[in-house]
Amino acid sequence: MYGIMLGDALLVLANLLVLLMPLLVGLVGPVALLGSVLVGPSAVAASYAFNRLLAGQDTGVFRDFLASYRSNFGQAVVVWLPYLVLLGIIAFNLTVLPGSLSAGTGNDTTQIAARIGLLALGIMVCTAAANAMLLLSRFTFRTQDVYRLSVFTLGARTRVSLGNAGILFVTAFILMVTTVWLALFVAGPVLYLICLNSKPLLIFVEEKFTAPR
Repeated sequence: MYGIMLGDALLVLANLLVLLMPLLVGLVGPVALLGSVLVGPSAVAASYAFNRLLAGQDTGVFRDFLASYRSNFGQAVVVWLPYLVLLGIIAFNLTVLPGSLSAGTGNDTTQIAARIGLLALGIMVCTAAANAMLLLSRFTFRTQDVYRLSVFTLGARTRVSLGNAGILFVTAFILMVTTVWLALFVAGPVLYLICLNSKPLLIFVEEKFTAPR
């Protein structure tokens, strides 16, 4: 439990710019959105630390987190950016295009279908992004191979993908009906659950494609 909560604290600290984004947007405008880029490296670092914790090979969550953050930062940013852009586009469409909650005819069947489709697509992109972060934290891959495997493993390990999608959906729902500030306390436990659920996926990739670090 201590390791999970320490990982949660490190995730929060590594994403202070994201937490301060509402304030920073008012000060520097859209440039503040660039803080979201740091979510990728911190997710990779936390995944690395949690996977080592689960395997009983950790040298301390703090040390493992920092080691992975330093060594994977550049590639993690490159891998995370396309997923971030896709999620931004989906969020934009949910906000201003048909199917948004602000639409004047929110009960229209077409708009409801569009809203559900966008939400499902968002969950799928989040799940693929989670797969990519897990793969990057565990294996040495070329960036393009990380993209391919993050999508391939969605279908190759359906049970894992559905489990991760369920974890993300339930978390998003809880945050929406309570407060987004709850993420300060659940980010670490949620990522730990994803790592725990994804062990079969990592074993599959290890056996079929490459050797672990």
